[in-house]
Parts: sequence; structure tokens; C-alpha cells
Amino acid sequence: MKIKIQFLMMALLLITAMPVTAQVLWSDDFESYPTGALSNDPTGQTPGQGEWYVKSISQNEVMVMTEPNKGNVVGMGKVDPAWGNAAAQLQMEQRDIKTVWDSRNNGNDILLMEYDVYIPKGVGHSNVRCGMINLDIRSTSTTTQIYLRYVLSNDNDAVYFRSDGTKSKPGKKDYYTNFPYDTWISIQLFADYNAENVHIYIPKLNINNYNPFPAIPYNPYTLFFGGTTYDSPQDGVKYDNISLSAISTLPAYLSVNDFVSSKFTIFPNPVTDIVTITNNENIGVEQIKVFDISGKTVKSLRFNNENEVQLNLGDFASGMYLLHIKTNEGTAVKKVVKK
Repeated sequence: MKIKIQFLMMALLLITAMPVTAQVLWSDDFESYPTGALSNDPTGQTPGQGEWYVKSISQNEVMVMTEPNKGNVVGMGKVDPAWGNAAAQLQMEQRDIKTVWDSRNNGNDILLMEYDVYIPKGVGHSNVRCGMINLDIRSTSTTTQIYLRYVLSNDNDAVYFRSDGTKSKPGKKDYYTNFPYDTWISIQLFADYNAENVHIYIPKLNINNYNPFPAIPYNPYTLFFGGTTYDSPQDGVKYDNISLSAISTLPAYLSVNDFVSSKFTIFPNPVTDIVTITNNENIGVEQIKVFDISGKTVKSLRFNNENEVQLNLGDFASGMYLLHIKTNEGTAVKKVVKK
């Protein structure tokens, strides 16, 4: 199958996004498949094309089809007229994620998942429609799972994401009242085994968030995508360009809070050796990562929620660096020039 690597780079205020080289572990864009059923076994007992296991109410509800300007995609929906007005609940799953994760290069301990999803809006009736991805993470095949779940739904137009699978409360940053239906949305999900955080990045929805990820030494085991729809696969939830990669460094555009950034002052700048990072609003600093202009992490330090900390850059080469300041109110980014 063809490999597609999609990197979503967004220009952020006061920073330049740094390139990240990904080791692609697995990908699927469905281009090599004939159109039709993704699997002929709707019970999920035997795999179909691309080793996808499909669970559906009746056969052929998860189908490979051609989408204008996209090529082949997978659509989820009803094909059995006998099902009437009931909704179809569908799922497709990859079950050998641990093997591909274990094949990563040494030091590539951040899991990056990318995919595109299309969610239609019903006409003339109120339907629940969703695109769902669960990355099932556990220490062994039998222990309790930790789900990294991202769900889109028009159940009150909610968008929610939690490392334990629970729903966000109305009014939170990841809760939306005007969801952009009938369009393709690109999503990036990062499981950072170094910092024990999970990041979600969706530029189209202005989502750039992270949450604690207390899963180490857990490994990813299964990956599945789901949809609930009243319509045919051509008019239902669709997926495309799914990939899993391993990277060593998070891209610089993740989880940057411009408001928090504006509260921090660094001095002196340019600096010869010691730089002070401070704020006047008692924002606690938890961690600082220093990136060089190539995007490589050159220093990482943890702190105990101090609102003023110092870094020694005396042994650094001359040039510009980005300080990613993780705080109890978000991540700030500041530039510093080493003389």
C-alpha cells in the first residue's frame, strides 16, 4: 500500500514551527484496495483488506469507495434496507499495533497518529453522527486498558478528548457549538512517553491541547475507528490517510498558549550564560525544554511550580533558541538569543 505522510504545520505567533522527522511504522490510504467491502466478515473474527477487522450490524457497511479529490477512502453506513430508520454502529480495527511500535528506532519514544475524517450533517432530522478513534494502551494484552479517545459528535455539537475516555464539560476549550460538518478534517494525536503527556492538534477546530498521560510503561495494542450513522457509506462517516509514526521530538507548534506566553519575561536577552524566566502572576513552571533552530531538544529541566527559574546556557553555541515553558496554565514559548 502507498505511504502517505502528512505534516500539519501552522504558523504561530512569535514562533517558527520546527520540522520533525517521523519514522513511519504503519500507514494506510486505501488506494491499493478495490472498491467494495473492507471486510466480508462483519463479526470482527477474521481480517479483511489490509488486515482490518470490521464489526457492523450487517455486511458491507464499512466500504472502500472513491471520493472526489481524495482517491480511495473508507465510508461507514447502511446498505441493508431492512434496517429501516435505525442507526448503524460501525467499527474497523487494527490489532497488532504493539508489534509495529516495538519496531521503532531507539529514542523515537513519541507515538504520532494522523488521520483525516469527514462527518456529515443530517438534513431534516436530528441524528447522532460521530467519528471516533481509540488508541488502546495497556502493559499486557490482559490488563486494564487506558484509552486515548478522541470523539467528534453532534450530540450537543460536542468535541471531547480525555486520556481516560471521559467527556469534557460544556464551556471547556475543547467544547464546540458550531461544528464544521460536511468537510474533511485532519487530526494529529501524540502520545509522548518521555514527558508523559498526550497532545491533540486539529488546526481546523483550533484545538491544540495536552493532558497528563500516566501510561508508562504501557504500550499501544489496538487502534480502532468508529462511526454512528443513519445513512449509506457514501453519505456517512469517512476516514482516510491513517498513519502511525515514531518521533523523538514534539513539533514546536504543539500546545502553545499565546496568552500565557505574554505573561513571561526572560532576561537578559541576548544572554551570555544565565537567563532568568519569570512572571508576575504566580504561574508555576513545571518544565522547560530548550530547542535549537533545527527543532532538536538540547536541554530539558523540571521544576516545582516556581514562578521564577534560571537556565544556564553558557555552554550553548551562539544562536537563537526556543524555550518551551510548561506551566500549570498552559505551555508558553519564548525566544532567547545566545551570544
